[in-house]
Amino acid sequence: MATTVFTNTTRTIPAEVGQGVGGLADLSGNDNHAAQATAAARPIYQTAPDRVTLDGVDDRLSVTVPVGGFTGTMVLATDQGTASYGVTIPAGPYDIGGRGGLHFPGNAVVGQLIRDGALSAGDAAATEAYFVANGATASYGSVTDFSSYWREWSEITSFPLIDTSSGTDFATAWDNCNSLTSFPLIDTSAGTDFIAAWRDCTSLTSFPLIDTSSGTSFFLAWDNCTSLTSFPPIDTSAGTNFDQAWRDCRSLTSFPLIDTSAGTSFNQTWRDCRSLTSFPLIDTSAGTSFSLAWYNCNNLTSFPANAFDNVSGGNFGNAFLNTALTQTSIDNILVSLVASGISAGTRVFYQSGGSAPSSTGEAAITTLRSRGWTVTVTGGGATIAPTITASDSLGGRTLTITVDSTTGVPAPVTALTALTLDGVDVLGDATGSDPWTYEMPDSATGKTVAWTLQASNYIDTVTVSGSETVPSYSYSYRTEQINP
Repeated sequence: MATTVFTNTTRTIPAEVGQGVGGLADLSGNDNHAAQATAAARPIYQTAPDRVTLDGVDDRLSVTVPVGGFTGTMVLATDQGTASYGVTIPAGPYDIGGRGGLHFPGNAVVGQLIRDGALSAGDAAATEAYFVANGATASYGSVTDFSSYWREWSEITSFPLIDTSSGTDFATAWDNCNSLTSFPLIDTSAGTDFIAAWRDCTSLTSFPLIDTSSGTSFFLAWDNCTSLTSFPPIDTSAGTNFDQAWRDCRSLTSFPLIDTSAGTSFNQTWRDCRSLTSFPLIDTSAGTSFSLAWYNCNNLTSFPANAFDNVSGGNFGNAFLNTALTQTSIDNILVSLVASGISAGTRVFYQSGGSAPSSTGEAAITTLRSRGWTVTVTGGGATIAPTITASDSLGGRTLTITVDSTTGVPAPVTALTALTLDGVDVLGDATGSDPWTYEMPDSATGKTVAWTLQASNYIDTVTVSGSETVPSYSYSYRTEQINP
C-alpha cells in the first residue's frame, strides 16, 4: 500500500509509518483520488499489514464521486472483516472511513473498491480474497461489539450475509441505513443490545426471523421503519425494554404474538402504527409503564380482553389517544385494568377516538377512580371540575361551618383544611365533619376566626373561605343573701 499512500493531498510525498495520510491514490486509473486537507483528521499509515487507521472521531479521506454517481458494488476490507455491499453513491464528496469519521465497521481500512455497476458474485469474492491476502481480516466472526458499525451508511442498498455470531452489542448498527430494502438472516443469537439497531431504515419492507432470544433491550430497534408491512414472530422472551421499538412503523397491518413476558417498559412502543387494525393478546404482566404505547394508532379498532389483568404498573398516560377502538375493545381495556387491582403508584389512563364505553366500561371507570385512577375516555366517564359553597354561624362561643353545596364528577371530597384564631392555627381544635364546630375560649373576644374548606376530585381542587369576628358579650350578676 505504501506506493499509494501519501502525506500530502497532491500525492507527491509517500507516507511513512505513523504519519498522517493526506492523499490516497485511485488505482483504477479513473483519477478518483481521496484526500484529507485537515491534518488532525488524517488517518494514520501503519504496516503489517499495510492499512490506514482511524480514530473513530473525525479521521477519514474524501473522494469526489463524478456526475451521475455510482450504482454498483462496494468491497470494503478492514481489520475487523471484509464484505461486499450493494451501493448507490450520489455525485459529490464521499467519505472513506465512515460518515464524518464516526461510524465505520472496523478500526482501519486495508482496501476499498467501489465499482459503478454490479460485480458478479465471483468477482466480488475474488476481490475480497485479494484484500484478505494483503492483510485484511476475512470474517467479522470474532467481533462482539457492532455498535454504530454501519450507522448512517445511506449508500448501502443491500447487505451481505456476514458472520455476526459473536456479536452481543448491535446498538445503532444499521441506524439510518435508509436505502436498505431487505435484510439478511444474520446470526444474532448472542445479541443482548438491539437499541436503535434498525432505526430509520425507512426502505425496509420486510424483516427476517433472526434469533433475538438473548436480547434484553429493544429500545427504538425498528423505530421509523415506515415501509415495513409485516413483522416476524421473533423471540423477545428476554426483552425488558420495548420503548419505541416499533414506533412509526406506519405500514404494519398486523403484529405478531411475540413473547413480552419480561417486558417492563412499553412507552411509545407502537405509537403511530397507523395501519394496525387489531392487536394480539401479548403478555404484559411485568409491564409498569405504557405511556403513549398505542398513541395515534388511528385505525386500531380491536383490542383483546384480559390484556392488562396482571399488569404491574398503572401508567397508561395517553396510551390510546387517537385510536378507533370499538365499544367492546374499550370495555375490554377498562375491565382488565380493574382486574389488575392496581391502587397505588401512577394510575392514569387516557383514550380518545372510537366508541364510548358501555355501562360495563362506565362501571369499570367508577371502580378505577375509587382506587385513585385518573381516567379519560371518549364520550364516557365524563369528568367535571368541582365547585363548593359554604357558610358559618356563630352562637355564643361556638363556630359552626357547613357545606351548602358541591358539584363535580366524580363527586368531590370535602375537608376543613385551615382554621385560625387571629392567625394562630387552631385546626386541631375543630370537631366533626360537615358540619365542623369549634368551641372558642373566653379570650377569643374581639378576635377573628377564619376557615377554609376544600373540595377535590380527580380533575381539580377548589377552596372556599370565610371568617367571623368574635363579639364582646355583657353579663349581669345577681347577688342574693339567704337569711337563715
